Formats: sequence, structure tokens, C-alpha cells
Amino acid sequence: MFTEVITKRKQAEIALANSERRLQDIANNLPGAIFQFTYCDGVWRIDYVSDFIWELAGITALEMMEDLSSFIGLIHPEDTDNYVASVVEAIENLTSWHYEGRLVKPNGEIRWWQGDSTPTRNHQGEVIFCGVMLDITERKQAEAELKRLNEELETRVEERTKALLESEARFQRLADNVPGMLYEFHLQPDGTQFFSYVSSGCQEITGRSPKELQYDASLSLTYIHPEDVPHVQAATSLSAQTMQKFEHEWRVITTTGEQKWVRAVSKPERRQEGEIVWYGYLLDITAQQAALRDRQQAQQQLQQQAQFLQSIWEGVDYGICVLDVLDDGADYRFVNFNPAMLRNSLTPLEHWLGKTITEALPEDMANRYRQHYKECIQSKKSIFFEECFRYEEVETWWLINATPLWDDNSRISQIVVTSTEITETKKAEQERQLFVSVIENSSDFIGFATLAGKPIFLNEAGRKMVGLDHPSFPEDLNISEFFFPEDREYVQQSIIPKVIQHGMWEEEIRFRHFQTGAEIIVDYNMFILKNPETNEPLYFATITRDIRERKQAEAALRESQHLIQRIANSTPNLIYIFDLEEQRNVYANRELYSLVGYSIEEVQKMGDKLLFNLLHPEDLAKITIYHQQFLTANDGEIVEFEFRVKDKNNEWCWLYSRETPFNRNADGKVKQILGVSTNITERKRAEIKLQQQAESLEDTVRELQLTQAQLIQSEKMSSLGNMVAGVAHEINNPVNFIHGNLIPASEYAQDLLRLVALYQIYYPYPPAEIQETLIDIEFDFLKEDLVKLLKSMRVGTQRIREIVLSLRNFSRLDEAEFKDVDIHEGIDSTLMILHNRLKSKPDHPEILVIKEYGELPLVECYPGQLNQVFMNILSNAIDALESLCMSEQGEITIRTEVIHSNWVRISIADNGTGIPATVVSKLFDPFFTTKSVGKGTGLGLSISYQIVVDKHKGKLYCHSEPGNGAEFVIEIPITQAVG
Repeated sequence: MFTEVITKRKQAEIALANSERRLQDIANNLPGAIFQFTYCDGVWRIDYVSDFIWELAGITALEMMEDLSSFIGLIHPEDTDNYVASVVEAIENLTSWHYEGRLVKPNGEIRWWQGDSTPTRNHQGEVIFCGVMLDITERKQAEAELKRLNEELETRVEERTKALLESEARFQRLADNVPGMLYEFHLQPDGTQFFSYVSSGCQEITGRSPKELQYDASLSLTYIHPEDVPHVQAATSLSAQTMQKFEHEWRVITTTGEQKWVRAVSKPERRQEGEIVWYGYLLDITAQQAALRDRQQAQQQLQQQAQFLQSIWEGVDYGICVLDVLDDGADYRFVNFNPAMLRNSLTPLEHWLGKTITEALPEDMANRYRQHYKECIQSKKSIFFEECFRYEEVETWWLINATPLWDDNSRISQIVVTSTEITETKKAEQERQLFVSVIENSSDFIGFATLAGKPIFLNEAGRKMVGLDHPSFPEDLNISEFFFPEDREYVQQSIIPKVIQHGMWEEEIRFRHFQTGAEIIVDYNMFILKNPETNEPLYFATITRDIRERKQAEAALRESQHLIQRIANSTPNLIYIFDLEEQRNVYANRELYSLVGYSIEEVQKMGDKLLFNLLHPEDLAKITIYHQQFLTANDGEIVEFEFRVKDKNNEWCWLYSRETPFNRNADGKVKQILGVSTNITERKRAEIKLQQQAESLEDTVRELQLTQAQLIQSEKMSSLGNMVAGVAHEINNPVNFIHGNLIPASEYAQDLLRLVALYQIYYPYPPAEIQETLIDIEFDFLKEDLVKLLKSMRVGTQRIREIVLSLRNFSRLDEAEFKDVDIHEGIDSTLMILHNRLKSKPDHPEILVIKEYGELPLVECYPGQLNQVFMNILSNAIDALESLCMSEQGEITIRTEVIHSNWVRISIADNGTGIPATVVSKLFDPFFTTKSVGKGTGLGLSISYQIVVDKHKGKLYCHSEPGNGAEFVIEIPITQAVG
């Protein structure tokens, strides 16, 4: 596969080189210099210029690409400003650039040149000029000469006309100054020819004086090019016969040997004697002929280019499509398809001609292509994109290129679209990426080198192995330098010849670390990559693995085996290996004999009866279960257990054993286990005795602790109850006194305010001293605030009375026996006492209490103790809700209902974080708490449980799931059973 990728890449490179050579041949034969210039932030870069620049400017393409100023310096000084202005305008407006000017070649020759380009801007902001520079010197000269001749001709014709009117002398002067030669030619009936008049222009055109031609007319034929003489004679004869204007062009050879093109125009006139006279002129048209030849050559080149483009249109193997741009890119119409497009298309395309893409394509495809073409128009440059088509379960990939075409108004009128199938390239790229990914992600050393030993590729793992920091290699690096110095001669003289001879070689050898020089032991595999077609060797390749850790492990294993054997024989513990499949012991150390009295040989003879013969019957089933678990155990898992074995004296001894997987079969199941056993017979006997004593002592301590905790808690609650009752009593008397006097005080105040109001009605203008006092005490405000103050005092005293009542109700010191009480009253009293903890705090919002009370009868219970249960559960709920974040609203829901007709259920639930199942099972254990040190004793729920279950013969349990809060449920009978 790797060779196939290289071959395809080589073919692509050859095709690219051929394409570049054909492009260079075309550029060299064009009558101008093709160029590509790039401008960015004031800096010019010459990307390409063809060799014709030498003929145009007298400098080589290389000189110009290295230094643009070598060309700028050749621009004629008078043309520099216009040149710069034209370039600046093209860059700023991205308009077509056209410029005509002069160049002064290094030899002093002045040449006219013409530059044309359409600048574009790429995504990097660079302005790119692609175009051609033409040599228009001959055209300019011809145009200038023609212009000059026309101007002179017009002037001289006017002068001649004027001279004819004035004098023959002035006519002669005019004739002498007319460009070309004026003549009067006579042909007599006997064939005699002569010039009766020849202007002085004859000297300039033919190099002969007018007198020479007038003296001997036959000389006129001597300067005509031999190939043109018959044509001139035929034209003259035709004009004589038909008396039509003589017009003809031919070549002349001057006396100096110079060849010129001339044009003669004359009008014949027949005289009475039969003589024919032509009056006309002979004009030097060499420059016009050169211009005509250039024009014809240009037309021929254009025709050739058209034929070339047509051959490309019909001969290329990729599809070409032309679309008209409609409404500035709103839609696009199919105009033409080349044969390759029609041939390669998965569906017929002929019926698309004349249709828009909206009409021809599905909506989603039309929208996608419309977006691509719009991007092409907006960017004003070619764009590329890939398309995938699936036809009859076959997937093909195509590379699409859209190029804008401008009309004469510099408006994009058409788009040329080419499509090239890249399915194989796409697959090859995917395979190449997969191959590269495999190589780069491999943990092995993978590299390639030339047959001369120069490295050309090394993956990341290989570079890391030998300490190379960069993917590139020094020029002088050879693959032999990767090996340890002592091994290099062996590599050169033995390994490489074997690889060349046999195609591959594999052996353990040493690499060296380039940075530390350290030795690296590797499993080295070297082989030859060959050309699949010629079978010729191309490259060396290697896949090498670092085996230092394996070597170290092997050495450590040998050492450890020796050490283990010595340890095993000297340890006081029994070490054994038991085969689970064969149910027999395969190894045991010397401790076996001292432990059970059997020799290793005697144990081996027992075979698969070993466990049956030695194990206690009660332990045999347990050991069998442990061994079954080993079949699916992971390496490193340890199973610990104790069991009894019978020694050779038929006495039972206790062993403590630790077993772990030791060996596996081909299916990966544990075949053998390794065990270490310790004789714990004496310890076991002592443990049994101690356990019996400990259990007895533990029961005694538990009872003492529980009794002590209950006494302490009872005493605490009793003291707290006495204190609460005393405080409530002491507060209650003065509060009642204040509360009782507030009503008459309010009435007295109202009477006094009414009396003052009457005084104000009947004595509206009191003395000045009274008015000042009224102002000082703010009487109007005092009237309103006094009433509010008295009402506020009544509300406050009422609140204090309610709190006192709740404290007395909660303490229930006068109700230490079973009483019929209102459960709701006890819950409300508890909530009243906890009201301060329910209010909002800076670090959490108010805790809402939702009461869902049912219709409950009076319940027979210990009111004070039951209130203590409510206090403990509600306090714990508040503690749980205070740990919530500020954004969460804490809620406590209290539900009461009658169940089973003679029981009541009180449910207290919160929406806190909940309690894990492992904690729920321990909630009611004495001294168990999840709170931090100093915040809980672990007795609250334990005592609550005893109050509900032991004292009231009820139930107390908890429902909770982490994240869903907790619910404590109290269920007690409505009436207590007697006895």
C-alpha cells in the first residue's frame, strides 16, 4: 500500500512537470512577457515573468524577479509618473490595468511597450497582477509615421494646390517636399515608355535621381523586386486596357540594397494619339506593411489560440460548463457543456441547456451551488470546492472550480465551471492519512532511509526513543549513527548486506541515545521497500521495539525466583500452589511437614483427595466456594479465610490463609492459586475465650452507656424544663401587667388628644408660648405616632405572651404522665421556639414550613417527651437545610393523619440533600452523629427512638434518598394499652 501511494505521487509529479514544461513552451512563444506580480503593504514581489522580458527590456527574467527596481529603472523618465499613477489606481480600485510607455534598454535602445492585467485580491489581502507586457515599438513607429505622413500629405497637397495656382516653381517645391514620389508616366502606342516628370522623392525611395528615371524609364524595372516584376507589369497592362485607376503594391530594392515596400496610385488618361498617361504617386509603405504583418500575425496567433482553446474544450478529460450570470447572481443559466462533461455526468445534461440551476437542479443542491457561485462573484476570483455524489450506491468525489468571466463593461457576465473526478485521490488521501496516523501513533520506532543510509522519516515514538527533538535530520546523518558505537561495524559489514541479500533481518541490538549516549536495547527489524513494478530496492525501513524494560523484567524475574525459593524455605509460614482444575497440590515449602506432620511426597500422593482428607467437614464447602470465585478473579485479588485441617495425629489445627491467582489457562481462567498459611491454633483458642468475655463486657458497657445517656438527657431536659417554666412564669406576670394596662392607657391618650382638638377648635389662636411649644414638640406628628406607638406595644406584649405560652406548653412539667393532648398544639409550640432559626439569614433564605394537618383526635401520650421528639427532628431538618446554597429555597413539610383507625402518623420531611443508605441504618444508634465535633452528641435521635418506641409503643423510621431530602415518620397509637 505504501509503495502504491509513492507510485501515484511520482506519477502526479511527472504529470505536473510535463504541464509546467508545456506552459513554459507556450510562454516562450507568446509575443510578449507573461508575468505575475504581488503587492502587499507597499512591497512588490515578482512571482513569475517569462523570458521574453529580455527581448523587451534587455534584462533577464531572473534579474527582474530578484530586483524589480532593475525594470523600474528602465522606464523612460518622461513616462515614470504616468506609470506609477496607473499602477496606484489599479491597486486602489482593483480595476483593469492598461499602460503604454517607453523603456530605455541598457544598450540605449528605446522600445515602446504595453502592459495589461486585471488585479485581484486574495484572502491574505495581497493584490496579484497577472498579465502580459507586449513590444509595440513597430506599431508605435508605424502609427507615428503614418500620422506624420498623413499630416504632411494633407499639408503638402494644400501647398501643391496653392503652388499650382501661383506658379510652376512653387509646384515643383511642393512636389519635392511631398513624401514619396510624384510622377507622370507615358505609354506610347509603339510600347515606348518614359517619365515626363518625377519628383525628388524618387531619390529617397529608390536611391536614384529624378533625372535618371526621366532619361531611362527602363531603370524603373531594375529596382523592382524580381518576384514582383510580373505582377507590376500585369497591373499596368490591366490599367491600360480598362483605363481603371492603377493601384498596386510591390517591393523595391534601392541602390544601397535596402528592400522597401511601395504603393503606387495613379489615374490613366488616354490622349488622341493613343498615348496613355498616368498621373500618380509612389509612396513608401514599409512601416505600414510591417504594421500589417504584425496585425496579421496577431490575428493568426489569436486564431491559433482559439483553435488551442477549442482543442482544450473538446480534448480535456475533465468537465467544463459555462453559465450566464442572471440579475447580478440571483440565478445562473446553463449555456454550454464540453464533451467530457456530457460523457462523465452520471445523468444526461443536454436538456439542461438554456435552463437555470433553479429549474434544472433539486432545491437543496441549487441553493448550495448558488451560494458557491455567489462567493465566486463577490470575491471576483476563482474558487474551489469539493462535492460528493452517490449514484446507485457508488460514491464519487469531484473537485469543482468556478472562474468568473468579465464582459466589455468590466461586469461578471459568465462563470466557467470545471469538474475533475478526485475519487481515487480522495481514497488515496484517506488511506495515506490512516497510514500516517498508524505510524505516528505507534509506540514502536518506525523509520525510512535511502539505500545510501540517509534517514528520510522517523515517527514521534522513534525520535523520543533516541532523543531527537526535531523531525528534520542533519545533512550528514547516517543510519549507522543510531547504533551503539561498538555495534556499528557489525551493522555495516553484516546486517545491511544481509538485508540487501534476503530482503529483511531481525535481531536484538543496541541503539544509542543522541543526547545522553545511553545504551538502548532494541528488537530491531529491518527490511527493504521495493518498486512493485520493477522489484528494484527503493528504501530501507525498520520497525523497532524498545525491550529495555522486558530485559530488566527478565533479569528481575530470575533474581526474584531465586530469592523467592530461599525465602519460601526459610519462612515459618506454609507456602503452597494449588491446581484448581486438577484439585491437587503442586508445590509446598518445608513448613508443610512441621505444620501437619505430612511430608511433601505424602501430600502429593493424596492427589485430588487432599481437601477431603485434611479439611474439617464444616470448612470443606466454604473452601470450595472460595475456589469457585477464583475462576473469574482478577490478578492481584487476595482472598483471606480461616479453616481447620487435621494433622497426622488426628488433631485439628486452625490455619489463616491468603490466596491469590498464580497461573491461567489458555482461556484466561485461573488454573493455579498461590497461598500462604499461618498456624493460628493458639491464637484462635485465645480469641474464642476473649470473644466470649468481650461480648459479655460489651453488653454490660452498652447498657451502662445507654442508661447514663438517658439519665443525663432526662436530667438536662428536667433542668431545662424547670428553667423554661420559671422564666415563663417570671416573664408572664410583668407582661400581663403591661398588656392589661395598655388598653386603658390607649383610651386615656385618645381622650387627651380629643380634648386638645376641642381646645384648637374653640381657641384657634393660643398664646405665643403655647404655639412655640406645639411647634417644638411637633404636635401633629405626636398625635399620629402616639396611637401607633401604643398599638405596637400591644402587638409586642401579645407576642411575648404567645412565646411564654409556647414555652410552658413545650415544657409540660405538669404533664409527666399519660394525658390526652392536641398533637398540633405541641408541634406549633416547637415551631414557635424554633422561629428564629427559620428566619432568613445573610447566608441562606427563609426556611418555609408547610403544614398539612389532618383531623386528629386527642392523643394519649407523654406531652413533654413527645415535644422533645419534635424538637430533635425539626432541629435536624433545619441543620440540613442550612447547608443549601443561597439560591435554593428550603422547605419543611409537616403532615398528620389517622391510620388504621387507632394510630396517628406525624411526617416531617425536608427538601435537603438527603441521607445515604449507609447512614440511615445507623441514625438511631446511640452516640452516632454526622455533625462536626461540638455540634452534636449523637443522642437526640436515639432518645427520640426510645421515647416513641419504648415509651409510646410506636414506630420511628426514616425514608431518604441522596438528593431528594429526608422524611422522618412517627406513628403512635391514639390510646395506650393498659398494662
